[in-house]
Amino acid sequence: MVFSRDNETKAIIATIKEGADPVTYECNILACNNPICTCGSVYITFSPLKQIDVNCRISSYQVDINVKAKTLAYQDEKKIPEDQLRFAHTVLTQLDEDDFRFLWEIYFNFKNEITEKAAIDAIDAYFDYGEVESQGLMSAYNDVLPYGEHLLFTINDITCVVFDQYCLLPKCSCTDTTLTVFRSEESEKPVKELCTVALSYRKKNWELLEGQSFLVSVATVRTAIEKQIPDFYQKLAKRHMRLKGIYAHCKKRHYANVLKSAESKVGRNDPCPCGSGKKYKKCCLKKEK
Repeated sequence: MVFSRDNETKAIIATIKEGADPVTYECNILACNNPICTCGSVYITFSPLKQIDVNCRISSYQVDINVKAKTLAYQDEKKIPEDQLRFAHTVLTQLDEDDFRFLWEIYFNFKNEITEKAAIDAIDAYFDYGEVESQGLMSAYNDVLPYGEHLLFTINDITCVVFDQYCLLPKCSCTDTTLTVFRSEESEKPVKELCTVALSYRKKNWELLEGQSFLVSVATVRTAIEKQIPDFYQKLAKRHMRLKGIYAHCKKRHYANVLKSAESKVGRNDPCPCGSGKKYKKCCLKKEK
């Protein structure tokens, strides 16, 4: 394994085999500061801890790695200085699965911190505004904020993750959420659905979706979550309000201009520009009054 942490200083150390003797570097690792960017790139500065030979100075290097694709993350390698690129390829060939897990953890924690601290107006997320406005389409917290806090718990020593979906309509006062529970694997996304329930986080009513058959009972999921995430209902309320705030901001920034432009060309009895299939007077025009 190339990377490790110093037990005393907590600094990130990398040992790279170059020539006859391995060289030890102290590393600084960053990622992009866009909360919703999922590029997977980390930017690592390698600074040598000591010079083996005073007559042969070892340089510092910058290496960009995509921790998801497990490749170098340069947009154009032809623009990278030859010595930097040679070193980057040397590093990449020496990384093992433990190194990539180490880098992924740093990447996720970095992105999680900036996500949770980001102001609502600093998040420019994608929404299907037409579906939300006309059909009440719900959105999952970690679909909008992929590096927001993941709600994790265990059932019989199996790690599970909750995907919580909410109504985003600004004037809607519901406290309903749809929870889908997955078995969490060592990857970016969960892969195996265990249970889906409808929940009112204010009333604490849990209901299995009708007509569905799942691997884990609602009672088992509820008991595990309430025991392991004591402030679960408060978390859901905060996540719902945060998503609604992000949606309202993004709608004002993007969707309002689209509607304004479209509305100038439609009459009261024409199809609504939001795509609902209703007449404009029965849809968005009515909502504005």
